[in-house]
Amino acid sequence: MTVSFAPDVEKPRLPTTWAKENGELYCLACRRDLAGEASLEGVDEELNDQKRLQIRSQARIEFEIKRDPDRADNEIAKACGTSTVAVRKARTRLES
Repeated sequence: MTVSFAPDVEKPRLPTTWAKENGELYCLACRRDLAGEASLEGVDEELNDQKRLQIRSQARIEFEIKRDPDRADNEIAKACGTSTVAVRKARTRLES
C-alpha cells in the first residue's frame, strides 16, 4: 500500500491502526495478513489448502482480539471476513 501526504505536511500523523515494525510501516489490513502468514511458519508443507486457510484465519481473528479485546465479536468477524462463531471460539481458545 502506498501512502502520500500533502506537501505542506512536515511530520504527518499516521492513523492509529498503523504500526511500525522493523523499520517498515504496516496498515491494519497488512498487519492482519502478516499475522496469518506468521501462523503458517513451521507448519507441515504437505498440509492441505483447507487446513492452511483455517490456520491463517484463526491467526487473523486472534490478532484482532488481542489488538482490541473489547471490540464486539460481530465487528471482528466482519473485519476478518469470518463468522461470529469463529470469533467466539477464538476468544475461548485465548482465555484458556
